[in-house]
Amino acid sequence: MRERKIGDTLLKTHKLVKRFGGLTAVKEVSLDVRAGEIVALIGPNGAGKTTLFDCLNQLTLPTSGTITFAGQSLVKVVTPTDRQLIFRLSLIFAWLSLLWLPLVLGVLWPLTIFHLEAVLALVSLLLFRFYLVRPLNKLRPWSRLLLTVFVLVDAVCAAVWFCRSEAFAKVSFFGLFPFYPLLVPGAILLFLGALILLLMFNLPRVKETFGQPPHADAVTRLGMGRTFQNARLFFSLSALDNVKLGRHCRTQANFLGTVFGLPGARREEQDSTAKATECLRFVGLGKKLSSRAGALAYGDQRRLELARALATEPKMLLLDEPVAGMNPSESRELIKLIRILSQAGIAILIIEHDMKFIMNLADRVFVLDHGELIASGSPAAIRNDKKVIEAYLGASDATAEA
Repeated sequence: MRERKIGDTLLKTHKLVKRFGGLTAVKEVSLDVRAGEIVALIGPNGAGKTTLFDCLNQLTLPTSGTITFAGQSLVKVVTPTDRQLIFRLSLIFAWLSLLWLPLVLGVLWPLTIFHLEAVLALVSLLLFRFYLVRPLNKLRPWSRLLLTVFVLVDAVCAAVWFCRSEAFAKVSFFGLFPFYPLLVPGAILLFLGALILLLMFNLPRVKETFGQPPHADAVTRLGMGRTFQNARLFFSLSALDNVKLGRHCRTQANFLGTVFGLPGARREEQDSTAKATECLRFVGLGKKLSSRAGALAYGDQRRLELARALATEPKMLLLDEPVAGMNPSESRELIKLIRILSQAGIAILIIEHDMKFIMNLADRVFVLDHGELIASGSPAAIRNDKKVIEAYLGASDATAEA
């Protein structure tokens, strides 16, 4: 096989951490993968390999660290400026809540039968709105979504009160004085404040600060394809339909275009069918286009998942134990496919326990143990690394074997 030309760095992580409560599944992992390079990620079961993959393609959000893919950061670094902005917006929400309570009470008071219960319910809701300021400042994702619901309701109520203000001309504020002079300016302030909060809390940088970076589908559109440890297929669909689903990130047709069969949607459907067929032929399933995915042999299901990942037009493939369950002949065929993809400039990051497979394929190897990167280098160097031997065999067994 001719020597491959390896390109620029496509993926880079720096001190990537993922914690689940008190468990650190990935601990300050820094690695890089270049275009056209085949990189293996190995380690004992439970080392954090699949969790690292989940972080890379945004199926789970990293706790800290950075991920850069195709020149774009996938992890938002929260800046002091963003934190200060969110703190000030939270204060605006708190002040609007103080305005909200008398407005709601003034409007609803004449209509309520049980005045005391209504007051208690609304005061409780006000207290909850004040409590929401705390998780907002701690950047809890659910708090931003809940605030959006609150201010949407506030904006709708304020708009209705302003447009129908004459209906409240005779309403008095708890029977003390006319409510109308308070309602119009209060409704305007509430509406404008709600509008500001809606716009500001939905700014891309604010959403990212709340832990909402590009979703997995956006990362796929950037060019990161993925297969899984356990084949995730639609077993009742045909092999062709499974692969066509991988084309979803590359299509533009909307619901109406698809339902009414508009020309653009038809062209995309034809293009998806052609490219899905090409991917299936590449992995050796060209004669099984119409076969139901659930009826395929396990090795064919693994190849089908690879075909679906290729249908996304990836710059990089994450392969999670692709030869698991395959016989030696099927493994050799997969090695050939991966080398062809690498020759085409596609970067490969692969998790595998079959050391013979890895040593015959990888350009570089990274080794994880208990979430920590313990070694990296060429396959030959890794094969003789004492830390790697201990991680797989255990310290006492490794010493005995030596």
